[in-house]
Amino acid sequence: MTSERYYNNYGDYALYRPGTQRRPPRPEMQQTESARPRRAYAVQTGPGSARGSRPTNGGTQYGRNPGITPRRPQNGSQGPQRRPLEGAQPSQRRFDPSRRPPVRTQNRRKGIPLAVKLGIGAILLGVLIFIGVRMLNPVVEETGPEVFVNNVFVNGENLAGLTKEEGYSLMYAKRDQWLNTTYPLTYKDRTWNFTPASVNARLELDDSLDQAWSLGHIGDQASREEIITALQTSPASFTSEPTYDEAAIDQFVASIAREVQTEPVDAEITLTAKKPEITRASVNGTRLDEAALKANLIQLIETGKGDTQLPVIEIQPTVASDNMEMDIIATCETDTTFRGHPSRTNLRLALERFNLLAVYPGDVIKFNEVVGPRTEALGYQEAPEYAGSNKEMGIGGGVCQASTTLYNALLQAGMTITERHCHTMTVTYVDPSRDAAVNYGKKDLVFRNDTEHTIYIYTDVNKKRAQVIIYGTRPKYRYEIESWVLRENAESTKIGYQDDEEGDHVYYTTDPPVLYRKGRGSCESEGWLVAYDWETGNEVERTKLSHDVYSAGVNVYWRGVHDPNGDTPTSSPEPY
Repeated sequence: MTSERYYNNYGDYALYRPGTQRRPPRPEMQQTESARPRRAYAVQTGPGSARGSRPTNGGTQYGRNPGITPRRPQNGSQGPQRRPLEGAQPSQRRFDPSRRPPVRTQNRRKGIPLAVKLGIGAILLGVLIFIGVRMLNPVVEETGPEVFVNNVFVNGENLAGLTKEEGYSLMYAKRDQWLNTTYPLTYKDRTWNFTPASVNARLELDDSLDQAWSLGHIGDQASREEIITALQTSPASFTSEPTYDEAAIDQFVASIAREVQTEPVDAEITLTAKKPEITRASVNGTRLDEAALKANLIQLIETGKGDTQLPVIEIQPTVASDNMEMDIIATCETDTTFRGHPSRTNLRLALERFNLLAVYPGDVIKFNEVVGPRTEALGYQEAPEYAGSNKEMGIGGGVCQASTTLYNALLQAGMTITERHCHTMTVTYVDPSRDAAVNYGKKDLVFRNDTEHTIYIYTDVNKKRAQVIIYGTRPKYRYEIESWVLRENAESTKIGYQDDEEGDHVYYTTDPPVLYRKGRGSCESEGWLVAYDWETGNEVERTKLSHDVYSAGVNVYWRGVHDPNGDTPTSSPEPY
């Protein structure tokens, strides 16, 4: 069997076999210089077609020669069709020039414009960014049950099972009720009404309600279910803090304070010649504790609970009659028989300034301030007085006995002594460390009433004694003053005389002097205040008052002042 290679009319390489009918040669076709025989590709339409496979019955085969322009289908046909020759078997189809399929020309594909490419790239980049953001922060969608989930509270109110509208409406109604709740503020038989609305109180609920609603309604299905499950063991509570106008509260409190406040009335005490007497009872004053009331009002606004009784403070009068006792709580007497008329006059003038004096709790009294300067214009006379270790005449001599007598009475009355001075030498009218020297502008006696009661001072001076009596409510203990002499020298060699104006001891100037009081020598002493229980008389405590050092004193003698020849008595210097 012989065979012959040849190219068929379609450019395919084929092998001729004897006994087969040759196909007529391909008619002349216009080709370009670059055209060259190429393997034909078949394009099948319909199921199972594949590019590059050979055509089957009913398929369409197109040439791939680049210079050949394929025919356009006519009348809406589906493209060139090949039909088998009449009387020929499918495998013996002959070439029909009139039915030659068009050859598709290979044209250069047009490129996409750069602007379009950039636009498409920008769009793709935006899509990728959007997808990334969605993956990192998923878009929450409001889904879930149409009611508040379980265990969700707003301001203590359980909203479980309520729709959004019902929950919001309920809380708004509660807010309105809170704003208009009336709290009656009372004091005795008077009442003042207070409401949060009256001080411009507000309660913003929207944020809390929105947060409460978001639980179980915001997010994907998994996150919502996780939140609902967590709420079963850990309820969520949201609180809205109320606000208010603080200036309005201050104005409301101030208006009540003006109505409540009253001034206290002191008891009226008449200081008679003998003792003080209560002639008018005292009345307590009232004052509103504005800070406490403001705190109560704020608590009512924030919690609905608080004290509605007005915090009114009673103000005690300075002189209260309900706890007053007009008893003698202290008394002190000192001898004046040795004094002449001038010094006794000075003593009386000084103590008269304290007569009928009321000393109220907390008062501070200064002796020199009450008595004033010792001048002739105020009636003071020249009399002997201490000047260091010497005795000199000076205006106001004898006033130190007034301060000493007062000092001993004040200690018994429970007064606090803040300033006191001793003399340079011991005096004849009190023991060492019980004296109190004064000198205007230099030495003073100062005391303070630290008790809760007023004291009333009475004084009296005559030829025999200087007396200070204190009335009032007795102090906590009964007080006594003790003088302890720590060191004392031999008898003093100093001598002084006291005129016996009455002639009771020495009458005539020619009569020998009679010893009146032996002078102490120089000494060192201490003063002590001893407290005793009023009921049992037992000693409770003792307090050291002072430690004093004195120079030597004088031996005082009575001396007659009457002339045996009948002349007018003459005065002589007084003792130290």
